[in-house]
Amino acid sequence: MRSPKKGTQRKLGVFLWCFYVVKIDAGILSRMSLINSVRYFPTKAKNPKHVILLCGFGGAIWQTRRLRNVLNRAGYNITALDFPKRVLSEGNPKLLPQLVDEVVDFVEKEAAKSSQKILLVGISLGSLLSLNIFRRTTTFNEAIMITGGNIVTVAQNIYGHVAWPQSHEELSKLWQEVNIFTDPELLSGKHALFVLPTKDKLIDTSEVVTEIEAQRNAGNDLTLIRRNSFGHVGTIIEETILFPSRILSYIEKLETSSNPKTL
Repeated sequence: MRSPKKGTQRKLGVFLWCFYVVKIDAGILSRMSLINSVRYFPTKAKNPKHVILLCGFGGAIWQTRRLRNVLNRAGYNITALDFPKRVLSEGNPKLLPQLVDEVVDFVEKEAAKSSQKILLVGISLGSLLSLNIFRRTTTFNEAIMITGGNIVTVAQNIYGHVAWPQSHEELSKLWQEVNIFTDPELLSGKHALFVLPTKDKLIDTSEVVTEIEAQRNAGNDLTLIRRNSFGHVGTIIEETILFPSRILSYIEKLETSSNPKTL
């Protein structure tokens, strides 16, 4: 006859094993996802509009509180996403395209839930993701991009050749499909406003200006706003923390602009 004590020990062992397996599986699933977290911030407005807010590299959703408050008060429901540093820190060139695939899939599912148009607001890496959403879907047609640049330059400037031993040209080829340089036909009918510092050490702003000018020469609607006070990181702070209400004027410009221009 089995003792009650042994039966209890066996059940406890099975429970602990199941807990361990579930914990490991959850860890594997979280490692598989390149979307770090997703949070929803509903507005109290009766006829809400919708924004998808894509955070920058190394940024977190909580850091966008002031920007979110402005958008919520203006009648926008917000879906906010942030992303893990390992997209660039691990030196694995496959992770960035995987992140793009995952984000595009996510936003398309979000759009399928709504009959309204959805505005994209991207910050740094989020600007690059917004651009990729533009290129891959017909659902999204308006975006505000708060600074950003050639992701190859950014990755190698942050982590150097220890993480990224490839030459600039080699990494550019690997990321050609997801970098900022875009076939103008893919942006036809899209409307974007890009906020860019005049100069910076992390990004090469001249590359961004050249790309925007090429898009405008092709007839695409990209408005460029230059900021003189800060560099890349400072522009993020300026636009999202110090002067977050600017986002409303940018939205108005998107809605009323018929010809791209520099302000």
